[in-house]
Amino acid sequence: MITRKNRDVKFIIYQSLYIFVISVLALKGANLDLTEVVSKKDVVEKEYTDSLKIMIDSLLAKGIVPEIKFDTSQRYSNPEELKRKLQEAQLELTTLKLSNPSLTVVTTTPNVQMQQQEIEKKPEEKEKFTEEEEKPKQDLDFRIAQSFTQYTSNSVSNPGSMPIEIYGSDGSMIASVPAGGSRSFTLGGQTSLTFKRGGVSKTVSTKENSKPKISMQRLAPSGEDVSVRTLQKTVGYRVTISDDFPGQLDIKFSGPVTAKQAGNLVYDVTLNLFGSQAAFDNYTSNRESPYSVSFQVTVKDQIATQQSVSQSGVFQFGEW
Repeated sequence: MITRKNRDVKFIIYQSLYIFVISVLALKGANLDLTEVVSKKDVVEKEYTDSLKIMIDSLLAKGIVPEIKFDTSQRYSNPEELKRKLQEAQLELTTLKLSNPSLTVVTTTPNVQMQQQEIEKKPEEKEKFTEEEEKPKQDLDFRIAQSFTQYTSNSVSNPGSMPIEIYGSDGSMIASVPAGGSRSFTLGGQTSLTFKRGGVSKTVSTKENSKPKISMQRLAPSGEDVSVRTLQKTVGYRVTISDDFPGQLDIKFSGPVTAKQAGNLVYDVTLNLFGSQAAFDNYTSNRESPYSVSFQVTVKDQIATQQSVSQSGVFQFGEW
């Protein structure tokens, strides 16, 4: 049981401790009154609405959203009051998003952020943009897959939207191919061609035009014992001509022969010299047997005139 005397002793001890603490604080220079250390008007409270105001003002300046009435001058130190105000702002921004698809509202607490999305292009604008973008790409990226040969007719098709200009190896312009069209042109001795379209050029080498060839096959006998009368009734030679461009060839037979076409660039040649024995006797007088008569085949390229070729054949006989 605690007696009154014990309580008095404890009181005295506590009082002594209190006086000791106050004395130490006083010696340290501490201010023990209850006046405010900093005036309330100088206290900087946390402002939760400044960043929101800046974003809204930016959107209003750009005319993206209508005027939003939001009092940013108020300052809140009560967390519950602040939370309620932020929820009201978020609800108003969400309503704006439904009426304006160009806004995205991020409703995170305590921050409210808005991001302006890129306005979607209308379908017709997208299609127009795609066409305008594809046209130059199509024009700038073209390939010359075909080959071109000297001294003959060549043709080019242009599926692009801009004309193609064709230049020879000497720099001279050969032809212009309209957009979406085609053009034929005849080459000479150009060793290369340059195609220009839309500021881009492609250069390709040309192929040489090979000379035509003549092949002769003897079909009739030849010599002193051969009768000219029999020889004139038989095909003496078969002449075959080969060329990459037969349509531009000029073929001529010269001499006492008859040439009949037996196929594509194939000719049968028969001797046609004497119409009677008297004509034979007149020809063979003052001549020694066997008698020889020649003919010649000349093949000329009408474009590559320098590529003419010729070859001769001979008939031999000894009697009428």
